[in-house]
Amino acid sequence: MTLHAASKFAIGFVAILAASTAAHADSDALWNIVHNKCVVATKPCTVVNTAEHYALLKDLRGVAQHLLIPTDKITGIESPVLLDPKTPNFFNDAWKEQAAVDAKLPHPLPRDEVSLAVNAQNARSQNQLHIHIDCLSVESHKALLKVADQLGTTWQPLPVEIAGHHFKAEKVEGETLGNYNPFLELAKTLKDPSTEMRKQNLVVVGANFATGPGFIVLTDEAAPLHGGEDVQDHSCAIDPA
Repeated sequence: MTLHAASKFAIGFVAILAASTAAHADSDALWNIVHNKCVVATKPCTVVNTAEHYALLKDLRGVAQHLLIPTDKITGIESPVLLDPKTPNFFNDAWKEQAAVDAKLPHPLPRDEVSLAVNAQNARSQNQLHIHIDCLSVESHKALLKVADQLGTTWQPLPVEIAGHHFKAEKVEGETLGNYNPFLELAKTLKDPSTEMRKQNLVVVGANFATGPGFIVLTDEAAPLHGGEDVQDHSCAIDPA
């Protein structure tokens, strides 16, 4: 969640946490919900997957947005845990949970309107990893549709600006992400992942290439307050009633 959305997030979760107004600044709010509530009794989460070590929580912001949150303590994209091949592929898990978003909308989303986003450390309010699963914005969708078939299977600058971001992009083919782990693939492009991962936004968008189904993976170094979540539209205008 981006910092400019932090106040809305905190207000929404005060009721769940039954906390004082100090909760508005609580960077551990998500961790406390998952660790102290969802793991114990599932609620307020909709899913707790013990095998893959994650929970799924409906965000109070937006009509359909869900958050995939590890049930282990993982602060964010900068965590070295994410570079351990034994760690679950949380992006793949998030893609498999898109039905939770569809259930809140008038129509199921086509794959190229579904987006998964992780914000850089300087563009988030919570210190527990969470992947935003939500509608792609109309503008982002139009921009990616124009260039999708120009992309290759190695990182290259995206030829269009999206939501104020100058992303690098990589094409991934297949119905699911499978063994492709966006965190590990991003780390391969960095000289020192231990210090540079924290600066990166990371986004995965479903795609329909001329060659078949797949994904567009996007990354950039975040400016303050500008998270990968910017490509999403939490009102889901792309799926009108």
